[in-house]
Amino acid sequence: SATHYTAEVRSYCNPAMERYSSKTVEFTTVGCYSPTNVTVTDITSTSAKVSWMRGNPTLRGLQFRYVLEKKTGETYTQVQTADGYVETAKTFTNLEPETLYRVSIAEQCGTAYGTPTTITFTTSSPGNFVAINTGGWSSTATWQDGRIPDGLGTITINDGVTVTLGQTLVLTNSYTLTNNGTLLINNGELVNTTINNDLGKVKIAFNSTEQGKWSFVGVPFAQNYRLETIAPYEGSDVAVVLYDYPNGRWSNDWATINNIVPVAEGFFLWPFYYGAIIFNNDYNTDGTPDYTLNNSDITVTRNVVNSSGGNWMSLANPYPAKLDIAKFLSDNSEAGLQGGVTYNFNGSTFDVKNCTSGSLPVCEGFFVNFSNSGNKSVTFKKTQMTSYPTASAAKNKTAQNPWIEMSLVNKRDEVKFYFVQNPLAEQGYDKYDANKLFATTGVAEPYFVTDGMNLVKEEVKELPYYATLNVRSEQDTLMTFVADKIPEGYRVSLIDGEQTIEMNEGSRYETNISAGENADRFKLLIQNNVGLNQVSQTDITITNSNRHVAISAEAISNVEVFNALGQRVYQTKASTFTLSGVQSGVYVVRVSTAKGTKSQKIVVE
Repeated sequence: SATHYTAEVRSYCNPAMERYSSKTVEFTTVGCYSPTNVTVTDITSTSAKVSWMRGNPTLRGLQFRYVLEKKTGETYTQVQTADGYVETAKTFTNLEPETLYRVSIAEQCGTAYGTPTTITFTTSSPGNFVAINTGGWSSTATWQDGRIPDGLGTITINDGVTVTLGQTLVLTNSYTLTNNGTLLINNGELVNTTINNDLGKVKIAFNSTEQGKWSFVGVPFAQNYRLETIAPYEGSDVAVVLYDYPNGRWSNDWATINNIVPVAEGFFLWPFYYGAIIFNNDYNTDGTPDYTLNNSDITVTRNVVNSSGGNWMSLANPYPAKLDIAKFLSDNSEAGLQGGVTYNFNGSTFDVKNCTSGSLPVCEGFFVNFSNSGNKSVTFKKTQMTSYPTASAAKNKTAQNPWIEMSLVNKRDEVKFYFVQNPLAEQGYDKYDANKLFATTGVAEPYFVTDGMNLVKEEVKELPYYATLNVRSEQDTLMTFVADKIPEGYRVSLIDGEQTIEMNEGSRYETNISAGENADRFKLLIQNNVGLNQVSQTDITITNSNRHVAISAEAISNVEVFNALGQRVYQTKASTFTLSGVQSGVYVVRVSTAKGTKSQKIVVE
């Protein structure tokens, strides 16, 4: 194309073709056109639409060639291609989520195709949903593009929009619920298996109220609940009576709007009109009180006294989902509960019948009776929710996760050990029994210490996590720690006494160890690595001075403090706080903002 030619035509005058006359003509071919205005629209996790215009709008009937390529490592791999395509738009399907693609469109030019025009695009994460209309959770009209949330990705509820959850929703490790609008849980359940609790405005509708009849209720929020935030939904005013623990009976006085109900504690509610009652976490326009839904294990401790035939503790289901009574009783089998039952309110009396099994609805209150009086405690666990995934499901899930793989090596032996984060895990589990390995590997081996078990393969629910790593050896020897594999998303630090060694994939750390257990000398600090969707290290500053922690960051959504065992010992949303109730030692502070997270180690004297 776009080339200059000279053509000559000859007419011969004799049979020998020795003489001729000729004419010549010069011409230049027209350049091939490239498609213009190539755009990509309607991008989802598995599809995208590519549109373009003809290079010369006056030409008609031309065909196109398209080539779709997928980014694999540092190169592109062809996925789809076709010649003779006559449309000026193509919708590509069966794509992979969160993947970079390149599309080249070339226009027909004679018997070939001209120079292509190329554009790239990246498919979205699976299940990113935006609620644009007030409506039911399952209604396609509620969600952008008419899609219904499937438990993966991110959900955003636009300003002024209220989405009603009337079914069971299980939040998984790749799921975040972000509300600019309001989530109304009405005859539905929200089971959060993740460490995130980004829920925004939430309203809980308690629908078992009847005019002129008591209801025994509680609220599924993580902080102590101020009664001012109760609001009528389809009814009118309510009256509340709290349990009087010092006297072991219900209070003789009505509660006021300023009364506080402790976490997981039940109270009596009397509606003056029939209708549902709403428990709010967004009552005040200034953002207080700022309650979040319970997303952790909870221990309730009360000084109970003997009264009315028992030593009673007033409780309530603390989660926005049904509570399994049998699991609750099993987890509190050592608490000294009289009869090993719960006492549920049936609308007029407390009934022990069928209170060793079944479930308690959202917001349902109940009593337990102790064998004697005094300071008593019961514990609620997330796994007590009826829809919470079982431990077996956690192991199946783990098989798909990338494991950190490390080795301990000397001239004689090499022993592997593994670590992974699994939000569905209840505890580490044993793939290889560390006790069996010691007798056969000879000089040395590492093992994790987890709940009294010695493991060389461990999973944990939350990060950051300090994994205690004992190295047991038959003799003094020189050992090398090798980071064989550190998958994307992990950051690993090997702590040897007072020394911290950052371990990248392929890193090696050499040290002498003594014969014996070498208990508590080595630890692995496992953290989430900073990704593209997280803030830079300079956006969040964490300082610690004599237990006084100060945080400099914008829009703090949550602050958590973890001990060396990976247990959360403190949680707040404040930018300054004092760690007055913890022992001296090393802790990790994790700050979450609207833009991302940062974790930092601090030492508490």
